[in-house]
Amino acid sequence: MSMAHIILAIVLICILALITLFFVKKSKRGGASSDSGGEGNEQIYVGNLPYRTSEKDLRKFFEKYGEISSIRVIRDQATGRSRGFAFITYCSSIEADKSLEAHGQDLYGRQLVVRIAKTR
Repeated sequence: MSMAHIILAIVLICILALITLFFVKKSKRGGASSDSGGEGNEQIYVGNLPYRTSEKDLRKFFEKYGEISSIRVIRDQATGRSRGFAFITYCSSIEADKSLEAHGQDLYGRQLVVRIAKTR
């Protein structure tokens, strides 16, 4: 086998490896995004939050549905004030699905909107 054949074989193997990595990463993200959030999504969207709601308040309210890995209250960049919604990530999609029971419940005088978060 000549040196040119060896180099060509190495290049082809690298291309196949890159193609495989691309498809593996895409399938771990859930492939094409769906409007329903899809199976395996551990993140929920919580809307209609009172502006004074903190991450600590949300953890206290939502931890009854399962183990929370992160909470992010979305804030206005200029003022730092809450924009009235947050994202909560659970350790499993089963816990996230269970937390949908909070939809319509009262938190500081406002009815929460709780949905499975859509992937971008």
